[in-house]
Amino acid sequence: MTWKGAFIGTCVAAAAAMPAKAADITIGVPNWAAAEAISYMLETLIERETGLEVDKIASTNPVIFEAMDKGDMDVHPDVWLPNQQNLTDKFVNERGTVVLSENEYDGFGTYCVTRATADKLGVKSIFDLTDPEIAKQFDTDGDGKGEIWVGASGWAGTAIDTVRLTSYGVGETFKLLEMDETLAIARIKEAATTGQPFATLCFAPHMMFQLTDLVQLEQPPYDESKWTMVQPTEDPNWLEKSSITVANPPLKIQIAFAKRIEEESPRAAEILRGVQLDTETVNDWNFKIVEEEREVEDVMDEWMAANKERIDGWLGF
Repeated sequence: MTWKGAFIGTCVAAAAAMPAKAADITIGVPNWAAAEAISYMLETLIERETGLEVDKIASTNPVIFEAMDKGDMDVHPDVWLPNQQNLTDKFVNERGTVVLSENEYDGFGTYCVTRATADKLGVKSIFDLTDPEIAKQFDTDGDGKGEIWVGASGWAGTAIDTVRLTSYGVGETFKLLEMDETLAIARIKEAATTGQPFATLCFAPHMMFQLTDLVQLEQPPYDESKWTMVQPTEDPNWLEKSSITVANPPLKIQIAFAKRIEEESPRAAEILRGVQLDTETVNDWNFKIVEEEREVEDVMDEWMAANKERIDGWLGF
């Protein structure tokens, strides 16, 4: 079974019922490949170094943070900020029940078109997509609107990108597609093969940049005063109450864990604090898992065996 099949099956089971916490440490796993890879690595390192039993449960960002607060889960492997800022504000800053690791790595999130699209249509800016005549070139279902992928269901960034593209006016000329990452990657690959104009959310770490030549679209630079974001979990009228008219700030990605782990298992907390990833490494994992369709376990076992000295540095050896 591929990682995608296994993960989907686990998601279904987790959605049906959240089991009582049985293992010593439980890692909540969001629905993207990097989170699955990091979770497996953390499971392996913690079990090996502490002898504790570690379990992984497929879940979503809000559920994982709530569960870390209540004691039902212990670790979120891949927190993207500011995408999940509302959750860290509540559980890290206000309640103090969740801790962010000091080690972070960089990411970015923006919008892209394929190089062929940019050359053919002269698209350079996100605001070029508000032109109805240009938008028609991205139309694949005959409704006169283009299509642009904004993320998967459950991603905090999906709501942010929906707000931003609505605020920019792109929502008037494009359908904002919310779909599974695997389907979106298939669309990117198809566009690269056929030359059909295609626009998409693009971000790193991710393997999409290894699939085809993507051109990042220009946006107004980040300005905190022009960023008002209310997440769907905070208010049913989140879209109406939100407005974002600037690009993302630089993204920071970290591991989060329940603060109680510091007392219950200091060594596990040391491991969680010590892991230091980077965008290039995670991009490579993504490519092998998603594009090459290799099992997560095989990719990560191979990487850990080849990077023993680096891991020893994380572990304090």
